[in-house]
Amino acid sequence: MNAAAGSDQLLTFIKFLRGRDLPISPAETLDAVHVASLLGYQHRDELKQGLAAVLAKSRPEQTLFDEAFDAFFSSPDALSSAEGGDSLGPDTQGNSEAQGTANDSPDASGQSALERLAETDAGMASLLDSPLVRALASGDESSLAVAIEHAAGKAHINQIRLFTQRGRYIRQMLDELGEQALRDAAIELEGQHPLAFDEVQALRDALRQRARDRVERAYLIHAAGDTEDYLDQALSEVKLSNISQHQMARMRKLIDRMARKLASRHGRRRRKTRRGQLNVPATLRASTATDGIPFEPRWRRTERRKPQVMAICDVSGSVATYAKFLLMFLYAVQDVLPRTRCFAFSSALGEVTDWFKTLPVEQAINDVNQRYGGATDYARAFTDFSELALNDIHRGTTVIILGDARNNDTDPRVDILAAIKGRCRRLIWLNPESRRAWGSGDSEMLRLIKHCHIAQECNNLKQLERFVDKLLADSRK
Repeated sequence: MNAAAGSDQLLTFIKFLRGRDLPISPAETLDAVHVASLLGYQHRDELKQGLAAVLAKSRPEQTLFDEAFDAFFSSPDALSSAEGGDSLGPDTQGNSEAQGTANDSPDASGQSALERLAETDAGMASLLDSPLVRALASGDESSLAVAIEHAAGKAHINQIRLFTQRGRYIRQMLDELGEQALRDAAIELEGQHPLAFDEVQALRDALRQRARDRVERAYLIHAAGDTEDYLDQALSEVKLSNISQHQMARMRKLIDRMARKLASRHGRRRRKTRRGQLNVPATLRASTATDGIPFEPRWRRTERRKPQVMAICDVSGSVATYAKFLLMFLYAVQDVLPRTRCFAFSSALGEVTDWFKTLPVEQAINDVNQRYGGATDYARAFTDFSELALNDIHRGTTVIILGDARNNDTDPRVDILAAIKGRCRRLIWLNPESRRAWGSGDSEMLRLIKHCHIAQECNNLKQLERFVDKLLADSRK
């Protein structure tokens, strides 16, 4: 295999790894290409170990890499150079059922029914003389691999993006391979020469299986990662209340990925502290020991309170799912988020910050729902919050309230909300309902929105990510 073909397949393999959620940077890609150029493509195990050394950076990534390498290079001989071939990774391992097909049902002379028929039928003789049929009948793996790869290139199977496109690309590959001749022969032999018909059908089945394997392999390489991205994109835009239990594992994985991205974007960077203005009185007092010469200037210092976030989540039945995902997201970005205190309520309100420090996040959320779930009463919740934490709010505090503002036609105590707004830096209300529903029925949102700095609709993971992104950006100003 020449270096150019090997590098192309190596880059395709790296794309395959990224589709399996293995993070690979451009610098690591260059390292992998360099390793492959040093080791060559002839020895599978050496190449696998060399690539793992630069692409797998932890034990879990090593396991993921091994599985992906074995799936991509499915044949032990896949790295060897097929005679005249350009492919690093086609499945060139033969189908044992296809080998020796032409020798099925031999007569005493060792000839198959199809070969005997070819002695008297010019059309069958021409069919048996074609390179494709000769390779299938004799089990010539090198010739078949070259033919399959050539047909794959002609059919552009690297453009496959959906699992449902397999049939289309299999058909295109078979047309490029010349399977039509076998099909015509089967039609001609059916009913007249049963043994010869069975042999032609066996050849067709073997060819279809090889084409199917090649297309499915292309799907795993070129489309599996895209399909995962499509599914993640769909989940991030679906209402959180519509997420089913069996999708929770994928949602946790998606939240962790979003959190890593936000942490990378908003990670704290060291920067020099500004000295502030010159403190003239203090400088003069310090200079008395040096005859009035200010060798040691004194600077004014402004003491700043550390920023903090207070999240108040309605965990009543209508919005409990949204609160669950908000809390999961907030605690996934704790490395870069300011100090966070969490409160939960339906009617009575309580602080649940310590629950998340001592329990796994999902168990803590379930316990919160059981402890504070029930009918909504914003008046009591705001009163309880005022007693618990109002005095702890300062100009560096961001207060986040998640709720649908539906208060069962009772007074929500907007005066307490106004007092909270007057003390904090920002009061943000996240409402999972559509803006068109604000103020309808028992919704008090139009009254409450007047006492918020920001009020926005937030009912899916994409909106939640944008909100947390802005929160992290503003917290660093």
